[in-house]
Amino acid sequence: MRSVALAFAVIGLFSAAPADAQNDTQRTATPTKGLLWGSKMTVENDPCCTPKQGAKAGDRTEAAVLASVPDRALRDGPILRLKLQDNRVLKITDCNDQDACEADRFRVHRLAAWWPKLGYYVVFVGLYEESIAYLVSERDGRTTQVAALPVLSPSGHRAVALQSNLMSGVELNVIDMTADPPKVLEVSTMPACAGAGPNSFLRPKPVWIDESHVRFEGVSPQPGDNPDTKQLLRIGDGTTEWEC
Repeated sequence: MRSVALAFAVIGLFSAAPADAQNDTQRTATPTKGLLWGSKMTVENDPCCTPKQGAKAGDRTEAAVLASVPDRALRDGPILRLKLQDNRVLKITDCNDQDACEADRFRVHRLAAWWPKLGYYVVFVGLYEESIAYLVSERDGRTTQVAALPVLSPSGHRAVALQSNLMSGVELNVIDMTADPPKVLEVSTMPACAGAGPNSFLRPKPVWIDESHVRFEGVSPQPGDNPDTKQLLRIGDGTTEWEC
């Protein structure tokens, strides 16, 4: 019964908006009061980033990213520092002490990538049971929230971010990286290809075929998904359309 209810919930999620995509104007903000979307974030007038003796990365993946940009980012225990323009730094502090951080305040931030041509840091944000991602502008720390770690198109002009799991359902973002700030479109329709049914989720891995087409690979977390169902998303200027 739970899987059936979940399937109908997901259908509702994708059919809630009448258009193929809708723009969420509340996804971008600048940290000004020390807290942004539950994350402790402040812009400070300090230089960055001289490594401190004994400082450790949050995990091996972040360690590799930090090692590739030693002059731009620094991990100091629960604090991640990102270099901004004009000799400033964005300070992001984790809240992952279970005794001190309630579920809705739990946050773990890990630097996932630095996109030098675009001027954005990509930060994975682990929540209590889910996750999201931030795109942080190195110009001023302005931050755009997306559903998951985004995957860049071959040109770097677009990106897609897919959150697909049994807890939170499915959220698919198409991101225009040529806009300032990045423009996020939320895809709101399910594919209607042959073989797709009420239990068909998007596969968890987006793969760019070319600049305008994304294929979804992997095994769906929802029982009953048909792996032979083709899920190809065509992306235009501010539009999306499923192709079978």
